[in-house]
Amino acid sequence: MLEVIVAFFIMFLIAAVAVAIISIPILIANARGICGGEKTAIVLLSILGVFFGITWFVALILSLVWHAQCPAGDDLDKLEKLSKLYKDKVITKSEYERMKSKLLRE
Repeated sequence: MLEVIVAFFIMFLIAAVAVAIISIPILIANARGICGGEKTAIVLLSILGVFFGITWFVALILSLVWHAQCPAGDDLDKLEKLSKLYKDKVITKSEYERMKSKLLRE
């Protein structure tokens, strides 16, 4: 019985280490801001690295080489919130114009 428990524990440790290693390129891509099709390719190549080891190295290299090209949706969200505040009469027109020009300059 003890041998079975030890075997399951060892298999669990191997699986945990494998998941940690597989996720390295994915974590690097997230930290660098890579998104869209590039991130999908990195995720797929990283997962396929379980079956074909070379694809994991390709995913690692791509996560380090590709440049982040995500659209700046954050500014658009801020402008929409600012517009809603102005329409709800929470801020004045001068405050709205000042904040809008500040956002557009960035």
